[in-house]
Amino acid sequence: MTAHRVPAGVPEMGLEKYLRRAWPLVPGRVLRDALKRRDVRVNGARSGADARVCGGDELALYIDAKWMEPEPDVLWTDDKLIVAVKPQGLPVDADRDGVGADTLLTRLQRRFPGARLCHRLDAQTGGIVLAAADDAVWEQAFAAFKDHGVQKTYRALALGRFDKEQGTLHAWLVKDARRAEVRVLHRDAPGARPITTNYRVIGEAAPGLTRVELEPVTGRTHQLRAHMADFGHPLLGDDRYGDRAANRRFPGAKLCLWHARLTIPADSPLVDYRGKTFEADTPEWIK
Repeated sequence: MTAHRVPAGVPEMGLEKYLRRAWPLVPGRVLRDALKRRDVRVNGARSGADARVCGGDELALYIDAKWMEPEPDVLWTDDKLIVAVKPQGLPVDADRDGVGADTLLTRLQRRFPGARLCHRLDAQTGGIVLAAADDAVWEQAFAAFKDHGVQKTYRALALGRFDKEQGTLHAWLVKDARRAEVRVLHRDAPGARPITTNYRVIGEAAPGLTRVELEPVTGRTHQLRAHMADFGHPLLGDDRYGDRAANRRFPGAKLCLWHARLTIPADSPLVDYRGKTFEADTPEWIK
């Protein structure tokens, strides 16, 4: 049994909706079966899909612990710096309403109490994420990411064929906080920030689909997704910035973006880890 308190401030919503948001990687069939059997209790009462919950409610979930409290995928650690591999679809932290019983951070903190994230990935982007369970290492990592003291390499599937095998893209990015998205501009403007992205073609994945490596020289919100779409090669599965009609030609495709490799340069603020490179196995959709 998993005991859970809905965080204070969470607005009222349906129980099933809350469970999907709080545990996003639990298969829908598992949640539906649990609600059908009334294996979820809200404030002590056995409840089904029609129940409502809000901040402060106490839940008891009689669902297999492998779904409710999964172990983190740790690629490497010395118990101070943690190199984790985040599954696609798992948020790094709770959302703006405080919902997030299963996030990368909660998984890490069960094994490393006090762990803190050093940077973030979008929920639908998978791959390497650094965290720290030591204050000094966290401060070094924070400085490293702020000053571009790490090198990040992503692998992706992009639509279309490329004219050049590699290149560097330059533009400006404007963030729309209200809509939680960005726009790419080709000239400077108020509120815009410069972006630079390196790309390298790996090979053809399928007709009209190309494997690429992407390096964000700058690290802006949704930079790779928006920049590649603006370049004319949106990422497969990206319905926000990409080509929805093209995505439908590949049924079931998720956002095909994976943080595959992270290198800590020789002059990085992460003094004890200079020169280290960490690489995560690539998912099947890249292969």
